[in-house]
Amino acid sequence: MKAFVLKDGPFIKSQVKARHLSLYLLIALIPLVLFAWVKNGIYPYLHQNMTFQEMCLPIILIVSTVMTSIITHYLIQKIKKEKMNTYQWLNILNISFIFSLLLPIQTPIYFVVIASFVMTVLESCEPLKKYTNPIVIGILLILLGNILFLQGNIYYNTYEQKQLVDTPSEAMITNNQLSGYQVLVQPYGRILDFILGSVPGGLGTTCSILLIFAFLYLCYKKAIEWEITITYILTVFGISAFIGLFSKFGYWYPIYQVISGGLLFGAIFLATDPMSTPTTTAGKILYGLCLGIITTILRYFVGCNESVLISIFLMSLFSIKLDDIGSIARFHFEKSIPIFICIWICILALGIFIGTKYQVEQGIDVYQKRESI
Repeated sequence: MKAFVLKDGPFIKSQVKARHLSLYLLIALIPLVLFAWVKNGIYPYLHQNMTFQEMCLPIILIVSTVMTSIITHYLIQKIKKEKMNTYQWLNILNISFIFSLLLPIQTPIYFVVIASFVMTVLESCEPLKKYTNPIVIGILLILLGNILFLQGNIYYNTYEQKQLVDTPSEAMITNNQLSGYQVLVQPYGRILDFILGSVPGGLGTTCSILLIFAFLYLCYKKAIEWEITITYILTVFGISAFIGLFSKFGYWYPIYQVISGGLLFGAIFLATDPMSTPTTTAGKILYGLCLGIITTILRYFVGCNESVLISIFLMSLFSIKLDDIGSIARFHFEKSIPIFICIWICILALGIFIGTKYQVEQGIDVYQKRESI
């Protein structure tokens, strides 16, 4: 009789592999950190549009977040009498960078310190991480504080405040009609400016090119999985394409919906959090579809600028339930078909309803007129 041998199976997580995945994520974040400083500090300073202190503000915000998170986590580990390994240090750096890249440039330092502390405490609480993303909670606290205690557009750096004296409207619906190119894009330049990231937004969330490269790199290194990100983006793109179709908007409209509002950043770095998102394939797809629906509803009916963050927060509460559905679909896919059909009906209905109810009467795409001149 052969001896029974116990071996480490693939179901056992490797600290080495986890450390490598965290390192890959850090590598993907570094270009975005550099972009945040160039866009919000170095470039305006070289063009003499801000002071040296204002140029250093992006780095001050990032360093404040990182130092607060490291000190807080170190104290928590001391209280628990546990040692920090390399993976934990890398993880703290990653969540600190992701958090800081979402920050509005005009956020007071003490807001950053308080929210970073709360985020790190939540990150250290394993039971809570299954139901919510600590980074999202931290940023929502920042935004709530800014709403209560600050005035003006907190996402504009000094240079952007000088260039845009009157804050452009970001409402998707204006005067009971869909906002067009002249309202959504033209005040900031062209669609190319949104792709390159030279528009107001979170410190490092606006450059679509860098975000796409980061996503491809992370997928190649298998640091994240593509299902949620792609499903989320395609859902928003599909709904907005339906909406724009009824008002004869050009191809710019669904592209704008995807590359604005921090959607790409949220879809890549927040919606793929392994602790608060589904793990089954069907669960991930359902998660991405629902994110797209909720984001669209918040953008058009609530006029919420933080629709991506709120959508991820809400859906993370149901990730375990979606995994239950995904587990059933793995062996009995036919039982999940009605759920997918209902969601697809919601997507089509939402696009058609918004597109017809708020249709632009002129039926003329300002972008097309501009391009023809």
